[in-house]
Amino acid sequence: TGPDGVRTWQGTLGRTHTTAAVTYPMEPPVGGDHNPVWQNCNGDVYTKPVKNVHAVHSLEHGAVWVTYNDKAPKADVAALAAKVRKTPYTLMSPVEDQKDPIVLSAWGHQRTVTGASDPNVDKFLAEFVQGSQTPEPGAACTGGLGQ
Repeated sequence: TGPDGVRTWQGTLGRTHTTAAVTYPMEPPVGGDHNPVWQNCNGDVYTKPVKNVHAVHSLEHGAVWVTYNDKAPKADVAALAAKVRKTPYTLMSPVEDQKDPIVLSAWGHQRTVTGASDPNVDKFLAEFVQGSQTPEPGAACTGGLGQ
């Protein structure tokens, strides 16, 4: 974890497309082998969990995945959903077994935030939506899997 609160994974994250089940060492995952079909991530907000293997493919395309659990205040979830809907290359979904109430994930990077008004939300989005960490910049965030 850097001084900015962003956790970065060192080494190479697998990028193999597979239809087999994948186990990730972190929840939510920040990269690794994944399904050939991505989760739509053009400001898409999902109210039900999405499969990690599809969301990881979206991260490979340069998306930021906003996740929350049942400890996240409803007002923060609503405010983050509004922000995601206005931001291409983002998606949002619940992840019940994540440690913190609200987590932002990009390929190889992750940060916990205190709520929707935390200034680190905008900083993370500015740095990592189609950021330099993106393995496949400009790849599609539509035409994949919807809920």
